[in-house]
Amino acid sequence: MAERAWVVEVNEGAVEASSPAGANWWWKFRSRFEGTGGRLRQTKQPCVIGGVVEVACDDKEHAESLAATMVNVGKLPRGAVKVRRAAPAKATR
Repeated sequence: MAERAWVVEVNEGAVEASSPAGANWWWKFRSRFEGTGGRLRQTKQPCVIGGVVEVACDDKEHAESLAATMVNVGKLPRGAVKVRRAAPAKATR
């Protein structure tokens, strides 16, 4: 994932469990960025219905705007979407 200071964290399990319309919107949004090498990072693997995914943003304003779009337009549950600072990348050997 490209190094970014802010991310929008999406709990896919919460989206799937509580919002069919939101789940449809999220999967379409997610599919646009998979394999593009930069914006999406799975931080928790799915167990039953979904994991946790981070969407990298350019800055805090971008993250807040994207989160608002996810909730207001995409109909994702507010509790499934969080704006936060990106965790530092883990070192790989």
